[in-house]
Amino acid sequence: MNSETSALTRRSDYLKIIAMVTMAVDHIAFYFLPYNATSYIIMRIIGRLAYPIFAYYIAMGYKNTSDLNRYILRMAIFALITQIPFYFFVHKVFYLNVMFTFTLALIMLKLFDKKNYLWFALIFLADFLNMDYGAYGLIIVLIFHVFSEEKGKMYVYLLILTFAYSSLNVLQSGAFNIRMYTQVLCVMALPLIYADFPDIRINKYISYLFYPVHIGIIVLVGNLVS
Repeated sequence: MNSETSALTRRSDYLKIIAMVTMAVDHIAFYFLPYNATSYIIMRIIGRLAYPIFAYYIAMGYKNTSDLNRYILRMAIFALITQIPFYFFVHKVFYLNVMFTFTLALIMLKLFDKKNYLWFALIFLADFLNMDYGAYGLIIVLIFHVFSEEKGKMYVYLLILTFAYSSLNVLQSGAFNIRMYTQVLCVMALPLIYADFPDIRINKYISYLFYPVHIGIIVLVGNLVS
């Protein structure tokens, strides 16, 4: 493991906290606030930081895990657990939460490193199975896996990918809306990923549990106040 990767990995728990907080801010806005509210827009923009940080963490976790199969299994178990509160959060039966996306991403990286071209099929599978962030989410993880030590390329590829993803959403909707390009602001996560933060350690299961628990709390509060 090179020195830069080691340093980034030591800071990953700090990044996890940032990712969890920004994800919670994003989900609170999504569930409680009206679409046109200024607070909704601001909080959703803050939420754009979360996915790239989690995707980075998945890529680094893949590189540093001592047991990849156990890592994949653990992610899949929490994906299944999360799907219950996630259904009440999005009210969509056939829409899989992001932990399924990360499970598939780990399998994709394994196939990619083995030069098994089935990894490419998994990118399309993510969209076919209607996973959160879909193909776009898997490609971000792959970019972190391949270019994590090349900051310039990370900025360029993430920006190009996200702009293309947002433009595709505009085409599919049939109407232009500048707010559909707010996902491009996810590049703001990169300075945080490469910043020199204090070393903070938390139990690895906190981030796994935080996802289903905070969604469950949001849904519960929403039902109580409605």
